[in-house]
Amino acid sequence: MITTIARVTLRGLVARRRAVLMILLAALPVAIGLLARVSGLSDPAGTTKDTIELLIVRAILPLEALVFGTMAIGAELEDGTAIHLLTKSVARWRIVAGKLLAAALAAIVLMAVSTLATGLVIGGERGAASVTLALTIAVAMGALLYVTVFFALSIITSRALIVGLVYVVIWEGALAGLFAGTQVFSVREYVMAIAGALDASGVISSETALGAPTAVVGAVVVLAAGFALAVLRLERLELAGGDQA
Repeated sequence: MITTIARVTLRGLVARRRAVLMILLAALPVAIGLLARVSGLSDPAGTTKDTIELLIVRAILPLEALVFGTMAIGAELEDGTAIHLLTKSVARWRIVAGKLLAAALAAIVLMAVSTLATGLVIGGERGAASVTLALTIAVAMGALLYVTVFFALSIITSRALIVGLVYVVIWEGALAGLFAGTQVFSVREYVMAIAGALDASGVISSETALGAPTAVVGAVVVLAAGFALAVLRLERLELAGGDQA
């Protein structure tokens, strides 16, 4: 049942017009990387790291995850079509797992391809291979984390897109890392810490604020809490619907 829900949800995500915009947005870093390559680079590894961190990790990754995470079930809850699935004898955790799997898969594939292509274009064969591979894996993990957060948010509120944008711009974009200790609550910092641990060249780890163990623990907490919250909230929505009937 989980795979069936995931397949149907993924088909719906890909068929939407927003999916085309997401693909174009993911292609932007690759185009910019190509321009950087043509202009000449004195430090391919450093440029690869800076470009991917600034464009993908800080901006495009959370936006892509926000769109896919909120589209997976939020739109169905808002227009009432989700009732067809909720009225069936399917465990709520299976519904959450299936839809979350679809949203995460879409975001992970798109962002991993974007990150890998950007890194290879800039300097994959000129000393930046380790940086590129480390960031690709970390960005894929970040996509899963962000999608989980925004998926749960879409069940909690009908204004998930707005709330998510506020979170991305204000917390992840401005406040996270500004004060001591705030990095522990930032998905962006998890991504960079994991990338730093995976990068054999040491280019990334020299600037990370968190240690890899802290980032991994934080990531596990986000995944578990987001999934549990989504399941509990979906069960409450079902009960509310039954009470109204």
